[in-house]
Amino acid sequence: MSTNIPTSLPFSILRHIRLTVKTKIWMTVTTIVLLFSFFVLFYLPAIQERTLLNNFNKDVQNHANTVALGVKIAMTEQNFQGVQTAMDFVKEDPLLRFVSLIQIDTVWDANHVIYQTTKTIFKTYPERKKININIVSDDSLVVKHADFNAPMMKGEIILAFSTKEIIQSRRQIRATSLFFSFLVFSIGILIGFGLARNISVPILKLRDAATKVGRGDLTQRVSNKSRDEIGELGIVFNKMVTDLATARQELENRSSELVIEKKKSDDLLDGLKQTLADLKDTQEQLIRQEKLASVGQLTRGLVDRLLNPLSYINNFAAVSNELLQESQELLAANKYSTDEHVHQEVASLFKLIESNIEKIKEHGSSLTRIVRSMDKLLQNKSELFIESDINSFVETQITAYKNELDENYRSIPLELVKGPNLKRLSVKILPAEMGLVLVSMLNNAMYTLHEKSLKNLHFHPKLIVETQYGDNYVAIVIKDNGIGISEGERKQLFSPFFTTKPTSKGTGLGLFLSQDIIRTHKGTISVDTRPDAYTTFTIELPLSDSTT
Repeated sequence: MSTNIPTSLPFSILRHIRLTVKTKIWMTVTTIVLLFSFFVLFYLPAIQERTLLNNFNKDVQNHANTVALGVKIAMTEQNFQGVQTAMDFVKEDPLLRFVSLIQIDTVWDANHVIYQTTKTIFKTYPERKKININIVSDDSLVVKHADFNAPMMKGEIILAFSTKEIIQSRRQIRATSLFFSFLVFSIGILIGFGLARNISVPILKLRDAATKVGRGDLTQRVSNKSRDEIGELGIVFNKMVTDLATARQELENRSSELVIEKKKSDDLLDGLKQTLADLKDTQEQLIRQEKLASVGQLTRGLVDRLLNPLSYINNFAAVSNELLQESQELLAANKYSTDEHVHQEVASLFKLIESNIEKIKEHGSSLTRIVRSMDKLLQNKSELFIESDINSFVETQITAYKNELDENYRSIPLELVKGPNLKRLSVKILPAEMGLVLVSMLNNAMYTLHEKSLKNLHFHPKLIVETQYGDNYVAIVIKDNGIGISEGERKQLFSPFFTTKPTSKGTGLGLFLSQDIIRTHKGTISVDTRPDAYTTFTIELPLSDSTT
């Protein structure tokens, strides 16, 4: 067992928080809504704005190329009116800020060796507008150049268009994204309320009624008009209470008969007392089995419902990570910003987003493992008990475990000490279930030894599995000299979902499931430990009736 407990107060508090079904429903719905809102509010508007700006740049460049071609043709044909006509091609566009015809001249020095080019404005529209030949595009203006070379003149066309419509479209996109995000959020809230009302409220009623039945009140009934699994669960619960009431009445009637017959024979009284005890035991088992069956049926339905949104969360996180990597590659190409400071800030934000996505994937995977462990807990157990030699069984399980041992744990010695078996003492077990118990216990011991080895390089790990025999029981003892278990953790050790391992490595169901399996064998499990010294788990199983 690991004792790597977070020391910070928030983590310590979160570990002891009891999450209700309603809370889990709200957490699932909220996570899905937030992920969808992120795409609608940030990613999709950015893609649309980039597409609009790229298309607008292409249109302006095409206009500039068209005007340059018209001017070149007019100059070639010495049709100066054609130059005006070519420039008139864009004059009617309301987004036009100016169009200029620039003449480029080559000036040589006296020796005709060195030259330089000069640019002069030949013609501009609007005619009185003063322009800067070296003007470049900015947020409010898109500027494009198109060169031409005619026999009479070499020059270029400078065309400037306003980005007013792009800005308006950007605002409209953001407003639309905000509206859809609000719409999705509202729908999510309604779905959350609906799920909480249809699932949580009936469960609470069923829990209260089951509590009262457990205290002996067999008049409890659950009314549920839904036709889903919860409604069926209510019907099964009502039938169970009715059967229990009938059984109690029969028991009371039988008890009355026993009181009358008691006067007839003292010898018969002992047998009747035993019968009464058996009936009471049967009643308790029936109550427990019906409760477990009812809760198990409900939980199985919840497992199926939770796995689907968890798959969406993991898939969206993976897709987001791919999109983020593509964005980082584009940013690394330095296509969108020449400002190094801006480039670094955007790269830093991308790394932060990547870290958050990895956390979503980690916790989503952890929750998926917990849900699947719950599903394993609800699986029907085998009912075929097989009489086995405990020494042979444990030896076989340890051999199989060593063959599949994780690479990190192969350096840890695992020793089997078999107890004497001169009379071939045997037990009746469910081999598959008991094998799961041993694997779970060995995994916990290997983990705590590995963690202690990482912290203390001079530590020599040791793990021993020992079989022992008593008057009417056999015991499997697992000993390790790891980091031990504190008193506070020991009290909660067999509670469901309690674990001392990190979230990414533990589910908190291993020991709980092991305890349930051992109880099925009518056995017990106990622990003896001292912090930073040792931990010993002892599993005691009753001997089979055929032992000689």
